[in-house]
Amino acid sequence: MLPLAAVIFVCAGVLDEVERPPSIWQQVILGTTIATALEFVAGLILNVWLGLGIWDYSNLPGNVLGQICPQFTLAWAVLVLISIRIENFMHRIANSLTSSR
Repeated sequence: MLPLAAVIFVCAGVLDEVERPPSIWQQVILGTTIATALEFVAGLILNVWLGLGIWDYSNLPGNVLGQICPQFTLAWAVLVLISIRIENFMHRIANSLTSSR
């Protein structure tokens, strides 16, 4: 799951790397959508097709094929917001280091 988390972190980070970035809440919504979609695809591959059984949300309300559910989509929203903040902080540090040379 670490590679999936890394991909989601990168996706969340590049949401504001455009000339006119969306608002932070638009970034969170888009990032959460990306994270949930990637979790669903990963779940279909790892849990359904390969039968690894890494996670199963079948017992939670609103789940889709046991691979995603509203509760974890909300958790992704929090993690995406944190990821965006961390990535922006990392950019500020990198910019200050390069401008001080």
